[in-house]
Amino acid sequence: MHPSTPSPDRGSPSSNQAKGWAPTSPTAIAWRLPQSHGSSRVEVVSQNAAGAPAGSVPRQWDRFVAHVRIALEATFFVLVPFFAPAVIVAYLIGAYHSHPGSVDGIYFPDGGFLFDLHVMWKAGHDIVTGHSPYPFVYPAPAAFLMVPFGILPWKLAVIAFTLVSIGSVVLALRLLEVKEWRCYAAVLACVPMTSSITIGTLGPLLLLATAVAWRYRDRRWFAAAAIVGVVVTKLFLWPLAIWLIATRRFRTAATTIGLGIVVVFGSWALLGFDGLREYPHRLGRVAGLEQEKSFSPFALLRSLGLSATTTRVTFAFLTLAAIAAIILIARGRDGERRSFVAAVVAGIALSPIVWIHYFVILFAPIALYRRRLSIAWVLPLAFWLVPGPESNGSPALILAVLAVAGGSVALAMRQKSLLRPRTAVTSP
Repeated sequence: MHPSTPSPDRGSPSSNQAKGWAPTSPTAIAWRLPQSHGSSRVEVVSQNAAGAPAGSVPRQWDRFVAHVRIALEATFFVLVPFFAPAVIVAYLIGAYHSHPGSVDGIYFPDGGFLFDLHVMWKAGHDIVTGHSPYPFVYPAPAAFLMVPFGILPWKLAVIAFTLVSIGSVVLALRLLEVKEWRCYAAVLACVPMTSSITIGTLGPLLLLATAVAWRYRDRRWFAAAAIVGVVVTKLFLWPLAIWLIATRRFRTAATTIGLGIVVVFGSWALLGFDGLREYPHRLGRVAGLEQEKSFSPFALLRSLGLSATTTRVTFAFLTLAAIAAIILIARGRDGERRSFVAAVVAGIALSPIVWIHYFVILFAPIALYRRRLSIAWVLPLAFWLVPGPESNGSPALILAVLAVAGGSVALAMRQKSLLRPRTAVTSP
């Protein structure tokens, strides 16, 4: 273009405003005409109140925000996920020493560290050595589930179980088609997962079974086996069986019930039915000792002063309401997915004992609606603010924990999502 030819109106105020370049306070725009070559081109000199170029403050702020974001991501998505595995490694090499303690009258040299794993490993080891695992807090199928670990020496079992737990979470999220690596890191960094590793719970395996139940919901034996697996080891996820009925998977529901009966009584038969008759009493005794120290809605009602009888009656009505809700939700819009979420949430809400590591299962409902990082994945990091593993009957603390858990699921479902539930994998 010839120097004397007027340029397009890129310097005019109206053109700038049309392109979204309109000046805003406190930035001022000075207009002047250049004196050389007789050009009519308009030059724009942008200054802020301090006389510096107008873009400098926003650019500095953007750089600051970028640095903060990098620091937070490095902390919570890179460093924190390695916290629990690092503690396990320190324990294995003798650099971490936990304090001994007694739980339910039983002495444990490692105190609460790897408490659940120690109990379950001993049950599996008892079966391997030809002994009954009872008295044992879990049903007989859980003891047989631990046989592969019971074969191993204790420290090798710790390594194997830790790897299985981490692998279960990764596979569960893969089955639910989670795309972003930060979602995986967020799960590994949150307290429900770190405590699952350092206590040695079945939570990650339950998350995997829940994911399998959803992904293969139209393959009868896969779905039935997954739901049986979660119910016969940790009873509180029984509402998933109601979900099968609510979504008219009657054959799968019947298969689940039949398979569950075979697995439970078959496992106990291999033990000569030792501990079967006493098991309900023992389960009730453990619940009586632990439920009011947990973070369950049952503990919340008790902390508010309701009697044990009143609380049980209230929960009986809540159970009926939950069953009705699962069925009604299944008939509405997006009913299959929403009723599945309702069943998972109901399982936790109706359990008389809820520890923070139970909430790792809620990442299945979150993943059904959010395959990329969102506030729903990040909010569970707030569990790091909980002062200890028990509620000690504090209604404010129980409410806060339940609000974080429920809020994470609600945010996942509430945010506008373009995701549609994936078609279930069916039999060929």
